[in-house]
Amino acid sequence: MSFNHPKVIVFLILFAVLISAFLGRSINAQSGTASVGGTVFDQQGKVVFGAAVTLTNAEKGFTRTATTNDNGTFTFSGVQPGTYRLEVEMNGFKKFINNKVRASVDTPTEISAVLEVGNVNEVVNVRSDTAEALLNTQDATIGNPFNSIQVTQLPTEARDVINLLTLQPGVTRFGYVAGGRSDQANITLDGIDVNDPIFNRILIPNLRLNAEAIEEFRVTTTTANASQGRSSGAQISLVTKGGTNNLRGAIFLTGRRTAWTANDFFNNRAGVERPKFDRNVFGGAIGGPVWKNRAFFFYSYEGERATQGQTVVRIVPLETLGQGVVRFRNTAGQISTLNCSQITTAFLNATGCNPAALAVFADAAIRYRANSFEVGDSLNTAGFRFNADNKVKNNSHVTRLDFNVNRKQQMFFRANYIDDLETNDLQTNATRQFPDTPAPTLWNHPLGFVVGHNWTISKNIFNNFRYGLTRRSLSSIGDSSETSITFTDIYSPLLFRRTFSAIDSVNNITNDVSLIWRNHAFQFGTNIRLNRSRLQAFARAYDSAAATSASFIGGGNSITNPINIYLNTFGYQIGGANLGSVQNAVTAVIGRLPTYSAAFTFLRDGSLQPSGTPSERDFRGEEYDFYVQDVWKFSRNLTLTAGLRYGLSHPLYEANGYEVKPIINLSEYFERRAAGAANGAPYNEPIVLDLSGKANGRTPLYKWDANNFQPRVALAWSPNFGKNPLGWLFGRNDESVIRGGFAVTNDYLTMHILGRYDNQNTLGFT
Repeated sequence: MSFNHPKVIVFLILFAVLISAFLGRSINAQSGTASVGGTVFDQQGKVVFGAAVTLTNAEKGFTRTATTNDNGTFTFSGVQPGTYRLEVEMNGFKKFINNKVRASVDTPTEISAVLEVGNVNEVVNVRSDTAEALLNTQDATIGNPFNSIQVTQLPTEARDVINLLTLQPGVTRFGYVAGGRSDQANITLDGIDVNDPIFNRILIPNLRLNAEAIEEFRVTTTTANASQGRSSGAQISLVTKGGTNNLRGAIFLTGRRTAWTANDFFNNRAGVERPKFDRNVFGGAIGGPVWKNRAFFFYSYEGERATQGQTVVRIVPLETLGQGVVRFRNTAGQISTLNCSQITTAFLNATGCNPAALAVFADAAIRYRANSFEVGDSLNTAGFRFNADNKVKNNSHVTRLDFNVNRKQQMFFRANYIDDLETNDLQTNATRQFPDTPAPTLWNHPLGFVVGHNWTISKNIFNNFRYGLTRRSLSSIGDSSETSITFTDIYSPLLFRRTFSAIDSVNNITNDVSLIWRNHAFQFGTNIRLNRSRLQAFARAYDSAAATSASFIGGGNSITNPINIYLNTFGYQIGGANLGSVQNAVTAVIGRLPTYSAAFTFLRDGSLQPSGTPSERDFRGEEYDFYVQDVWKFSRNLTLTAGLRYGLSHPLYEANGYEVKPIINLSEYFERRAAGAANGAPYNEPIVLDLSGKANGRTPLYKWDANNFQPRVALAWSPNFGKNPLGWLFGRNDESVIRGGFAVTNDYLTMHILGRYDNQNTLGFT
């Protein structure tokens, strides 16, 4: 079967949605929702069949009903995280009411309701115990939910929600989770993918998140269920706030000033003032009813204005080098010099000082006077220490509309709009080269929206649908659009950061169906991602030249050998520790550029483009995930969760045909070389590249991987040993839980691999 035909792709999408829509105990969908379930007992501990259970949230006009089955269990799946009121009614029993049932994202909430004999008009009020609410008795997932109070009140730098993710057990500061790669994390907002499509950095999602707009989030660090686990990294679910029947709002302002920051020891020694650190984070939120009990709105804005200095140390030439004087320590340990006349004599008049190069060094020595000797050789070069100010102007808007269509259907719409501007990108260490040179600028303009529909088809069938688009426009403006000329370990006038622009988009469709049958909770679902990344890069559009002594025939000795022969007449030579320094300094003053890299950009037809023409690429990928899962309530205190997830990903490709690959794979090439070596015959066949990929009608960059079956199994047991030593050890009445799980996960390829191949290969179209 060929997966490349458009009809096959369309069929896969329709098949995935239809299967999840029509096939379909506490179940958690892949869409960032919550579930509430439990068992109803009488005072003798027997299950109660046919009890009416009602889950309500008066603030949002939400009401859903269920009836306990033969095992006395009930389930409400696909509910929004929040606090609910749970009522249980049965003839011959008092009404059971719990006003503080907390439904947490991606965390099953289990409630045990004990009915007392009496009149239904009598009421028994209870409140969920905090420990009970946090105790996961359903599966083997590990991770704690954070609610809105924790998100807004826990101190984080610049109110960045993502910083809270690293507080979970098993998560390192840089996002590695339980030994898994950080680029294999999966971040969803309201059930929709917001991962960085290029690098998939866990700490930098595609949409910057307002703390005031987050209702709750959870990080599942290990053994994710089949409904969640896209990859081997952390599964991170965030849910935005929604409006209620009450008009509510918040205003916040945080500030930090340079006066509260200590200076660096080396800055003080060099006479450099402390780096600036002025930051204001401000904004607010408001939410309320549009139509009481039917429609609600929520809006949040967060702005950041900051100036954050970073201390930078650059190597600069000293004034003597600008005068054509090279200083070094000789074999006697004394400081000696070589002037332009001596250099010319040493090279037998074949070369001498270059006036243009000396003028550059003389100007740099005056403009950037050395104030630090932590870099350079302290004889010809030293350090210039200064503070580079990073200016930040960030704006983030989030709005959400919720609709109760009827008692069985709810819809919502959420939109994000972000406009960020930053000079001197500290994340990639792209600070300006010197105080008076251009500063690289980062402009980031993501937006996203999602439409969701929850449908209670019947008392035991529930459907959850999401469609979302996340789109990011990004421009990293460089400081140069000309040939780069650098003098190794001597001086570089600019950073030579090249401009890069990208427009990334992810269309994401998810659908989950939950089916309750007896003591089984079946779930079917699909997750479809259509990724696109359009890039324009100038990284390989300009030539580059470098004064590097190692590039001479004979390496740096081509410089120092003639000089040492000349110095022998004075009874000494260059000290061994100074050989490299002299090689670089002399190469610089004679103005030789032995390393020159020419950049060529070709179109798909092989025609050569003028210098300065950017490389434009349109990378694409398609991911199709399907899963089936069963949560089996084997007994009151024993739950078995078993599922299977299957992933099928289209090989990444370039849509305009800018894609080539070797006609022979690397392993076969090495096998041929090994065979040739064994036979005593060298194998020197050149590697030939040919067009590849979908756009060229050729085989893909790599083969389809059609065996990505990922089984998941989890067991949760809440022992109840009663009043005996085991009860003392494990607790009584479901006070503890023993859980275990097994999961097979697959890593997936991000667009980053195509970008690296395109920018770093010496073979191809650039």
